Formats: sequence, C-alpha cells, structure tokens
Amino acid sequence: MKLTTYSVSLVAAVLVGFTGLVQADSKCSNVNIQITNEYRDPVKKAKVDIKVVDFEYWDKEDDKWRDEATRNKRIHPGQTETWNKNLGKVGGQTGTKLKVHYRYRQAGSRWSAKHTKVSSPFKCVDGTAVAVVVK
Repeated sequence: MKLTTYSVSLVAAVLVGFTGLVQADSKCSNVNIQITNEYRDPVKKAKVDIKVVDFEYWDKEDDKWRDEATRNKRIHPGQTETWNKNLGKVGGQTGTKLKVHYRYRQAGSRWSAKHTKVSSPFKCVDGTAVAVVVK
C-alpha cells in the first residue's frame, strides 16, 4: 500500500513538472529583438539613419502574420537598438520569423516610405534573442 502511494505521488509530480515546462515554453516572453542599422541610401549610397516603426511576427501554426505594436526608434548607422517583446501566440513554435518595418532618412530630412526586412526562422521560447541587420 505504501509503495503504491509513493509510485502514484511520483508519477503525479513528474506529470505536473512536465506540464509546467510545456506551459513555460508556450509563452515566448522576454524576446530580445536586436536591430542593427547597416542601411545605405539607394541613390547616394551613403550610410543613413533608419527609424523602426513596427514589427510583425509569423505564426506558422495559424499561417499568418501577427502585429506587434512597438515604440518607434531611430537608429544611427552602425548602431543597434533592442526591444523586449512578448510573442505569446507562437511559443514553442519553430519557423517563427520577425518582420521589421522601417523608414530611412532621405536627403532634405524626410523619411522614406515603409520598407521591410524579414529575419531568418527561429524557435520562439522564453528569452530568445533575435538579431536582424537592416542593409
């Protein structure tokens, strides 16, 4: 009787622990998105500032891009800026991608129309770091 109680308790503890791990991976929180500016003006070929204006991330399971609101940040040539985001809909998924929407500084102090850069696919788990170089 005592052996059975210990066995049932051990199995229950293992299952609860495993469930906790699965749930932790499913959040995809504290994702550090690092954007580096190596962009050059397409006409003058000069290094220019960019302004990151939005993010989207690919939800492979639901086969669609999801919006991720962000605070705009200006990035000088050769510099890197980081955003910390929670991509809750894709936790544990492989094949997740990040789409960066940005504008570049044109002559005359105007910002260009929106451009995009898509990251390489990655597995989205808590604490993931995603680096994107805008060229």
